[in-house]
Amino acid sequence: MRRLGRSVARVARTRYPRFVMGGSAPRGEIPVFVYHDVDPAEFRADLEFLRTNGYGTVTTDEFASRAGRSGGNRVVLLTFDDALQNFQDVALPLLEEFGAAATLFVPTFWMRGSATQVEGGSTGPRDRDEFLTWDGLRACRDSKLVDVQLHGHRHALVPTSGRLVGFATPALRDRQHLFDWPMRAGADGDWLGTPPLGTPVFASQPLLSSRRRVVEDAEAVGRCQAFVAEEGGAAFFESARWSERLRSVWNGGQKRAGPGRVVSGNAYLRLVGSEFDLAAALFRRELGFAPRFLAYPWMLGSEVSLDQARAAGIEAAFGVGLDYRRARRSVHSVAVFGRFKGDWLRFLPGRGRQRLLPVIARKARGFAAVQHLAH
Repeated sequence: MRRLGRSVARVARTRYPRFVMGGSAPRGEIPVFVYHDVDPAEFRADLEFLRTNGYGTVTTDEFASRAGRSGGNRVVLLTFDDALQNFQDVALPLLEEFGAAATLFVPTFWMRGSATQVEGGSTGPRDRDEFLTWDGLRACRDSKLVDVQLHGHRHALVPTSGRLVGFATPALRDRQHLFDWPMRAGADGDWLGTPPLGTPVFASQPLLSSRRRVVEDAEAVGRCQAFVAEEGGAAFFESARWSERLRSVWNGGQKRAGPGRVVSGNAYLRLVGSEFDLAAALFRRELGFAPRFLAYPWMLGSEVSLDQARAAGIEAAFGVGLDYRRARRSVHSVAVFGRFKGDWLRFLPGRGRQRLLPVIARKARGFAAVQHLAH
């Protein structure tokens, strides 16, 4: 029921543009589309649609300078999150073929070419396999079609309460993306990515959108992980009573485990600030410049995060469709904009335009599929 409730809430909060309903494109607004990994045939069809119908592509700088101005040619801003290897292998050759510009938003912690233990946390040895290398990022930048900008450092969720929502099971580890696992405390510092089997998972929010973090009891977490390993690892979860037994281990024989240590106030401000400091240092070292634009992971960041973004030199921030109302109603420290998923692009006015009814069922399934375990 929680997952259904989250799906309904996301639908209610998301702003759908008029062009999706068959209307015109908004006057004085450049539509911004977000992709992650792309299918070559689908992305080629998007670029062909743009070219056939006279739509150009703009850089992030051009978008920021023209935002809110009426008139002008048909243009869109194409953005890609996460800096996946798929971008260099699939998207970039197509961008070059069509002469289209795009912006690539990079979560600096995850780039290959960094050590397993990076400042700001550690991760498993294979968790970075799907991401670009720093050499790959430099090649994208040098193409002159790709503007490389910031997607945060860790791209992390943080536990915000002691409410246990589940454990890392073989099925969940296969299904959930590594970003869906909250950052967790360990004896040697924070860990991100896919957790060991049996790791407790708590209700969480994006680090840059929250106001606090609950640090779970590392000893109790380790006790759960060790218990699962001793009971056969993946085979343990074939038992009908695995959840009851593992919860008993987590609770330590007590009625309820404690909520953990709360990090808030100035301590949490420093954690949020480290997202910008660590990312800027890596940008300067690896790419030779500091980022000026930021795409927030999952949703628009908190006001505190936006303030810190501005202090770090960020000139504009991007959210997603569910952030449009907030972006329009409020005054923020930096300019903020919403984005639409790339699969809405061919709903723009033009020849070959898609219609809404045939894709309603697919979109409904998509809303359910993107609901995360912990938030």
